[in-house]
Amino acid sequence: MKLSFGLGLGKYRDLLFAILLFIVLDLGILSFNFFASIQLERDAARINAAGELRTLTQQMTKALLTLQVERKAELPIQTSMAQLTQGHAGFLQALRGLNASLGEDIEFTAFGLDPAVLRDAIRKVEREWGPLDESIRQVIATAEPTLEETEIAVNKAVARNIRLMGFANDLAQGVELAANTKTNRMRQIQVVAIVLALVNFVYIVFKFLRRLNASDRQAEAARRETDDILNTVNEGLMLVRADGTVGTQCSASIHKLLMREIRPGENFDQLLRGLLSAARADEASSFLTLLFDPKVKPALLTQLDPLKDVEVMAPAGQGGAPRYLTFQFTQVREAGAVKELLVTVFDVTQRVQLERELAASQDAAKSDVEDLIRVLEHEPVLLQDFLVKARSTLADLNQAMRHVGRTSAAYRALVDDALRAIHGIKGEAAALSLMSVSRQAHLMENVLASLGQRHDLAGEDLIPVVFELSRVQDQVERLHRVFDRMGRFAAAQPPEPAQLLDAMVGNLRALSERVAQSMGKQVRLTAQFADASLPADITRVLHEALPQLVRNAVVHGIEAPDERQSLGKPAAGQLRLDIDRRHDGQIEVTLSDDGRGIEVPVVRKRAAQLRTDVDRFSDAQVLGLIFDPNFSTATEVTEHAGRGVGLALVRQIVEKAGARLRVMTQPRSYTRFVLQFSPAA
Repeated sequence: MKLSFGLGLGKYRDLLFAILLFIVLDLGILSFNFFASIQLERDAARINAAGELRTLTQQMTKALLTLQVERKAELPIQTSMAQLTQGHAGFLQALRGLNASLGEDIEFTAFGLDPAVLRDAIRKVEREWGPLDESIRQVIATAEPTLEETEIAVNKAVARNIRLMGFANDLAQGVELAANTKTNRMRQIQVVAIVLALVNFVYIVFKFLRRLNASDRQAEAARRETDDILNTVNEGLMLVRADGTVGTQCSASIHKLLMREIRPGENFDQLLRGLLSAARADEASSFLTLLFDPKVKPALLTQLDPLKDVEVMAPAGQGGAPRYLTFQFTQVREAGAVKELLVTVFDVTQRVQLERELAASQDAAKSDVEDLIRVLEHEPVLLQDFLVKARSTLADLNQAMRHVGRTSAAYRALVDDALRAIHGIKGEAAALSLMSVSRQAHLMENVLASLGQRHDLAGEDLIPVVFELSRVQDQVERLHRVFDRMGRFAAAQPPEPAQLLDAMVGNLRALSERVAQSMGKQVRLTAQFADASLPADITRVLHEALPQLVRNAVVHGIEAPDERQSLGKPAAGQLRLDIDRRHDGQIEVTLSDDGRGIEVPVVRKRAAQLRTDVDRFSDAQVLGLIFDPNFSTATEVTEHAGRGVGLALVRQIVEKAGARLRVMTQPRSYTRFVLQFSPAA
């Protein structure tokens, strides 16, 4: 600190010296003026005293002559005596004053004067005055001087008056000359001192203006450099004060990065709340409070920074792709306290997108491997059948979206159809363990389900559906390419009907176990076929319908292991698939579970929340509501249930195939779904 202070003074050493000299000159002029005033006062006293000597000489001579006349005429002499006494005393006093004022030679020699000249003039006056002084003393010594004493004094006064006046006049002129000389010399000294002070003042002003001009040039150059940096740097830079407001300086890019105009004095916390989600903005507010705590280590703050790779929101009315920013904070400390924060904003959108694309590529590669494994594990004909139907369904759905009517009712009908179609694809994909397709279909279901609850749909509301549909198609096409590379389609041999049924049962078993595991349940699926030679169209219906029924049984029917054991049941739920051919040629497919069954009061209560006429329904009618679209007894939406689409889709598939669908149930005991196909099917 001392070093920097010394270096700072060194820059202005000559200016400080000039100011100090100016102060010394001013003090010198003031002191000299005080000295001059004293000298002028003394010179004035000397001049007055010398002048009094001349006047008093005349006064005493006149008083003696008057006294002589009065004594001869025997007139009163009081007045003459008083004048003589007064003149004598005044002459002595003036003479003593002159002698006293000439005591110090330096008072005269300092101005080039010789005090001996004045002393010689005084001695001449004293010599001439001495005899007259003795005579006057004798006269004024008594109240009634004699005529003889008076005449002696008169004779001396008359004889010496002219010479005494001459000596007094010479003395007065000498004193005046000395005073004038001293005055001129002092005036010259004052003029020189004032000129020096003025010259020094001009020098100070010149140096100050020069320094100021140089400082202004340096400041202007620094400002231009700062502006150049702030105008060209790609990162956003700004200062945040301790009171939470934005400083006056910020980079030009900060406005573009934050997609809004940043004003000096704006509250930084409110600015972040306009950019970030509410939760992230709360974290940022707490983090800013920590940043201004001087006790917290900066390294720790860097690790806690919640504003890394955050997605920022554009102001209302502005579109565009999402932007990702990173905020970096640097403490500006002064005297141990955090004075300000330097905020550096980086646009990391490209990096985040690249990372996500890389992650997506890695996931895609992983999915390719998984799908390749699925190709090797499953029967090619089943996979081919699924892909053909899925591609056809998605293509039809895409075409329907292109030609949908421009009414809210048409949009609503399209959403309902799309929801059932995508739910079917999800179920079949899950049965075949094609999780990439199943997951993407579920995401599309989420979008469709949110639209299905609205009655004022417009064309732009279907834009997200288009995007999700393209993603599902991408997954199906990617899977198709994997199969093509394997050459499984061309090389596949038509399997035996029993092999198809076994493969289907294996897929259903894997699906049931996967759904049960995700819900913390246990399940075993068994199958029994009286006749494995099913027609192809029935097999196709089972491929579409059974995954929905299996998923429904595991989610809604099978209880948790603890609950099952408390009811005296085994921990693992039992699913059973039976396929029988009756004597009349009718094929009956039954899927049953030993779960909690369907409780009609629960269904009635749930239905009462959706419609007002449930009280007039019989138990059979209430039970039939489980096949209505958008009806579900689930309390939350998951990947496996909650939308009310699965059983509605089963009914649609069965009715489309010309078959019958029946449900039988016993609370806390079982639920059984029966699909009956006529011989013509």
